[in-house]
Amino acid sequence: MVAEKGEEESHRYQLLTGYLSVLFAALLFGSVFSLAKIPLATIDPLALTAIIYTISGLALMPVARASFTFERKHDYLYVVIVTIFGGISAPLLLMYGLQKTAASTAAILTNGEIVFTLALSSIFFGEKPHGRIGLFAVILVVIGLVIATTEDMKALESILELNPGNIMILASMLMWAIDNNISRRLTLKVNPAKIAMVKSLAGGLVLVVIALAMGKGNIIAEIKFDMWMLIILMSISGFGGALLLFLEGIKRIGTVKTMSMFSMTPIFGIVIAALALGETITVFQSIATGLIIIGIILIGRY
Repeated sequence: MVAEKGEEESHRYQLLTGYLSVLFAALLFGSVFSLAKIPLATIDPLALTAIIYTISGLALMPVARASFTFERKHDYLYVVIVTIFGGISAPLLLMYGLQKTAASTAAILTNGEIVFTLALSSIFFGEKPHGRIGLFAVILVVIGLVIATTEDMKALESILELNPGNIMILASMLMWAIDNNISRRLTLKVNPAKIAMVKSLAGGLVLVVIALAMGKGNIIAEIKFDMWMLIILMSISGFGGALLLFLEGIKRIGTVKTMSMFSMTPIFGIVIAALALGETITVFQSIATGLIIIGIILIGRY
């Protein structure tokens, strides 16, 4: 009886830690998403992505204890896959897409990561919402996300435009969805901190080599001190920290619940923009917040 109670308390602790990890990951990522436009105004996306992911990987080394070895041979293959999709392709496509797409449209399109991740998880790994209520909850979250990131419903028309920026952002969301599902397999045996470090550092260094080979070294050398401070802050907290907490969530509560909780990212972005920039929170955004919270609660229960 005592053993069963102990196991139940341990399970609750795991769930609580998982939910809080993803919540903070969403907060960190949401806080830097709008800030990415600042360095992108003067820095090439390839160079910026290379810098961000290299710094993120280096910052995670103390947490991961700088270990680059894995016990199982197939883990190395998984690491290569998540590095290609999540550490190189996805962030690079996102940065280039942000240069060509309005911020509001980009915010809506980034919600595609949730849909792609849940779809791939359901098709290939059998991890999906339980029953009709679980499916309804996911749909509720997605509807809330669309409303939250749309000032008026006319803005939805721009999503359907097949411009290069929109296509690149959607492609980046698909890359991260593949990364999320493979990372889920890795977290069963590997420390999330190690996964985040290796993926970020390997991806960043590959991008640095590519950037230098393409003659973008002078762009990196000309970055001013205040911009370096912003980039370092974004790299450590918004990318490295968010990735680490995100993977902790996937390990503890699974892909479906993690992605649903991570859907709070746009909401945090809206609130932070209102507090820091004085932007107003619309009625649509308030309704969306309620829908997302209800959806998350339903997914957590079912």
